[in-house]
Amino acid sequence: MKKLAHARSSQILANYSTPLSKALYAKESMNISREQLAKVRTPFRVLSGFIFVLSLLLVPMIIFIAFTEPYDHFIWVFTAVIFSMGYISGHVTITGYAPKLLLFTHGSKNGL
Repeated sequence: MKKLAHARSSQILANYSTPLSKALYAKESMNISREQLAKVRTPFRVLSGFIFVLSLLLVPMIIFIAFTEPYDHFIWVFTAVIFSMGYISGHVTITGYAPKLLLFTHGSKNGL
């Protein structure tokens, strides 16, 4: 099965002539399913849950700062950092896996 899949992918890859199309095909073929990945271990999920709770507490602070402080561009950076921190930590806490963008950080189930 692997030989057939490798032969098929190399045949498809040979049809692409530009380096950009080869890179795009290689990126598409690197999709990893969650069944192949190990879940995040419990101590890290607990730590992620703590960070998630802290980021939830920071949302009212952002709103308070936005209305009470004079306008400055730092509020956009601060908001983006807090929301991305909350999204990533919430995803790890609830599902046990990192978001798709960060799936490369996981180890495989068989330890490779």
